[in-house]
Amino acid sequence: MELRAQGWTLGHIATELHVSKRTLVEWNKHFAADIQALRVMELELLKEKIIASREEEISRLARLRKDVDDELSNRTLKFIPIEKLFRLSVELRQEMEHAGLEKHSSGESSTPSLNGHARSVTPANNGGSS
Repeated sequence: MELRAQGWTLGHIATELHVSKRTLVEWNKHFAADIQALRVMELELLKEKIIASREEEISRLARLRKDVDDELSNRTLKFIPIEKLFRLSVELRQEMEHAGLEKHSSGESSTPSLNGHARSVTPANNGGSS
């Protein structure tokens, strides 16, 4: 019954246990409900193993990501070329906007200026008074 619940064919079981296939056909009919119950248990155990394996992998990746993030946070940015810093600034801003962490007022553009900061559309005073 256990081998059948694990998905073995009757022919394979007959060869393994040295029993006639006809006998196994009769056993299969007689114990069909028990075999099905065992099959369900086998599937549940397999699901639990897969879930545990995935959780372990996610945990391992999270630890590795934290190690990488920690290492990156300890490094200085002064050796990164200015073009890459601009790109990084834009990507970080977009990611923050996507995450809802950075809110722009209607008077600000999300496009960075040449120095990497968001451009303001507020008109300059040019030193004059109105």
